[in-house]
Amino acid sequence: MSKAIYDLDQAGNVICTYTELEKEKLKTSKTKVPLAKAIFYAFLPAGFPHSVTDDYLAYQTFDSLQAFSSSIASLLANRAVLEGLGVGNADSSPTGAMILKIIQDTFSRLATILFAHRLGQAIEPECKFYRFLADIFNDCAQLLDLLTPALPYFPKLSVMVSASILRSLCGVAANASKASLSAHFAKMNNLAELNAKEASQETVISLLGMLTGTLVVRMVHDKQTVWVLMLTLVGVHLMMNYRAVCSVKMRTLNRQRATLVFREWLDHAVVLTPAQVCQRESILRRCRGDLASKSGDYTGFCDFGTYGDVHTRRPRGYHRYVFETPAYFLGVWHRGGHFSMRIALKEGADNALSAWFDAVNHAYHFDTALKDGLESHYENEMPVGYMSDEQKQTFFAALTAAGWDLETNGLETRDPIRVRVGETKKGT
Repeated sequence: MSKAIYDLDQAGNVICTYTELEKEKLKTSKTKVPLAKAIFYAFLPAGFPHSVTDDYLAYQTFDSLQAFSSSIASLLANRAVLEGLGVGNADSSPTGAMILKIIQDTFSRLATILFAHRLGQAIEPECKFYRFLADIFNDCAQLLDLLTPALPYFPKLSVMVSASILRSLCGVAANASKASLSAHFAKMNNLAELNAKEASQETVISLLGMLTGTLVVRMVHDKQTVWVLMLTLVGVHLMMNYRAVCSVKMRTLNRQRATLVFREWLDHAVVLTPAQVCQRESILRRCRGDLASKSGDYTGFCDFGTYGDVHTRRPRGYHRYVFETPAYFLGVWHRGGHFSMRIALKEGADNALSAWFDAVNHAYHFDTALKDGLESHYENEMPVGYMSDEQKQTFFAALTAAGWDLETNGLETRDPIRVRVGETKKGT
């Protein structure tokens, strides 16, 4: 009895069938793939859809649409820049245009260095926000480009420099956030191939956008029409980009996602999945540390800081209390219906998620804490809003089972600071 043997790709599709007819002889039958399907898969990672997360296709679809509209808008903006530099004007000096370009590049590169230094740590935890922010920067730069033909030299210089700075910020935010998103999509150690296929997608989309934009540029010359078209393209671009980042179901817990998950568990004893949190989180706010009590009567904010932040910060009119655990110091300030918190993690305490959960828990029970009095409340052996390590481990195990990645620290958006607690030596 003959038996069949199959070659399979990463997705489990049969690409070749072998049938034994005689000893040492095989009949080979290759699976025919329709041309349209073959072209489609040429731009997708090998093993699609099993080699990527289930939100990959939705993101790439919207990302392609926004890239198409951005390509057309960029041609309109570039034409305006060339007009502003004097292309086609016999009175314009090539040297003057070159000086403008040098000044632009100088400020652009300085902005790149400063932006990466100041906000580089925050981009990965908030990659969805920064991916959207990058395109806002880019669209603002293109709108500024449209102003350059009508401006005299010095206003034109300031506008062109501003546009170049915005583009540099766009480059840093877009590249860094795309790296985080690509790492999220890749499931089978195929990050390099995923990036290569994304580059192929962008090449085709940009080419189509450039060809379409060429026709648009040749047909549209009226300034009012150009502005109407540009604003329309920018609107479509931002809408598609917003839909793209909203479709991504991140599995890491940043401040906003962690707060949403913790509050849902405190309210209803339900652990939300990444897909459920994706539908609730906001894209337009960055580094959310906003907290509130169960009743909503008290609102506040929490952040990570230093030991000095916790012990020396004394805003006027606020009541203050410092709470210490084996893993961190927690400073609480309150006045009226507002409170704020600062967490200073101790050296060796790498689980920022546990400290953040305690802060959310304290904020949730802030009404009860105030009724008891903050000092007497926190001096209790087990104050309301505090959980034992065993309870936390059970909850974190439920988070892992729901699909959350607890190994990646998405809570600290600046260089992590740790407090070393030691005895003071005599004579020092």
